[in-house]
Amino acid sequence: MVSDAIPQLKKLSLARKRRLIAELVEEVYGEPGRGGAVSNALDARVKYFREKPDSARTWTEVKARLRRRK
Repeated sequence: MVSDAIPQLKKLSLARKRRLIAELVEEVYGEPGRGGAVSNALDARVKYFREKPDSARTWTEVKARLRRRK
C-alpha cells in the first residue's frame, strides 16, 4: 500500500489528501484543471455518503458483484 511506503500520507487531513489526488491526476494526465474535476467529484461522493451512509458498499462487496458479472 502506498501509505505504507509513504507514512506521512496517513497524517494528512482529508482536505490535503483530496488536493494531493487532484495534483496527481493533473500530473498523470498532463491536463491542468482535470484534477480539480476529480477533487470535485470526490467531494460530491463524500457529501452523498455522509447524507446516506447506508448506500456505501465495502470493497469486498464490490469485488464480489463485479466477479458475478463476468
